[in-house]
Amino acid sequence: MTARVRHDSDDGITLVELLVTVFVGGLILSLIGTIFVTTLQANAATRDRDLATGRAQAISTALTTSIRNAAAVQQDGTVVRALVATGDAGWECRAWAVVDLETTDAAGRRAGADGRPEFRVTTYAPLGPAATAPSPATGWGALAERIEHAEDATGADIPVFTLADGRLSWALTVVVSEQPSVSARSSATITGTATALAQTEEAVRCW
Repeated sequence: MTARVRHDSDDGITLVELLVTVFVGGLILSLIGTIFVTTLQANAATRDRDLATGRAQAISTALTTSIRNAAAVQQDGTVVRALVATGDAGWECRAWAVVDLETTDAAGRRAGADGRPEFRVTTYAPLGPAATAPSPATGWGALAERIEHAEDATGADIPVFTLADGRLSWALTVVVSEQPSVSARSSATITGTATALAQTEEAVRCW
């Protein structure tokens, strides 16, 4: 009688081995997924932070340059207007405003307040005898699409604009969230001051 020899190679994979393989594979996939999501979040946060910083610097530079070249500055709440020299004999009016004019959501941008003020800017010619200064509108350029109050050491809001004796001070926080599903928000706070230094005897006005 001849005995049959059983070879281990014919046994296949056991249920325990299959479960262990599935468990280890799941752990590896979970680790890879976590690393991928973390990388996406870090990249989105870095991009938003860079955007917020860049927009804050653009606002501060625009205000500093314009106010130093201005002969007169006027503030009305969160709206500032200035009569700015453009050359030896030229003048133009510039205005900046922190206003809530636009809604930004999944449906896109449209007119209508959403509780998130924007930083807007416009330029217009000096006003005639009966003309009035333009009010903030969605047609004004947007330097930043979301602005919040800066806070002092106690957590109290600091006024966006303060004007005294031709010296304008500003303090605000630029918030950016280009990918809200990945990165909640990044922000950059700016403060600065500039004094109107230009002189004019012409009867030109911006308000």
